[in-house]
Amino acid sequence: MKESKNVRKNLLTVLAVLCALALGIAVGALLLPKDGHLPPDRAPEQDPNAVPYEDTTIQGGEGGSVTLRYQATAEIDRESGTVSIAFIDPASSNQGLVIQLLIQGEVLAESGLLPPGTAVYTLELLPGAAERLEPGDYDGSFLVSYYDTESGQRSALQTEAEIRVTVK
Repeated sequence: MKESKNVRKNLLTVLAVLCALALGIAVGALLLPKDGHLPPDRAPEQDPNAVPYEDTTIQGGEGGSVTLRYQATAEIDRESGTVSIAFIDPASSNQGLVIQLLIQGEVLAESGLLPPGTAVYTLELLPGAAERLEPGDYDGSFLVSYYDTESGQRSALQTEAEIRVTVK
């Protein structure tokens, strides 16, 4: 009888581990872009469209500080192959960031690094993205990955912000 209790206990332990593993895989699959275009592990070069942004808030200090500001709409011009956005990494943040624009889980544009105190208003579409889009309005999102400003290492933290995207 003692053996059947141990077997049952072992089976429950194995079942709990398998459930936790399945849950972790499911959550990971939901957070990753569907097309497999992952953010880089190391901070890329500064985005060529990043411009200084004056910020009157308190500067970031010791430890992690993530702040961002964005407009919840974006406009894609298929003819020029660009996306008009408003995305700011205020100086109060002490993390650089990279933005990916997604529609239906597919990455259509990606910024270079936005250091704290910069903003970007235009992104280039990834090759082939303009051809895959029809004119209209879409639910989309910004997937934001954060990078240590000193080491360039990508943080485990990511943010996804829902936006409305108009394709012209």
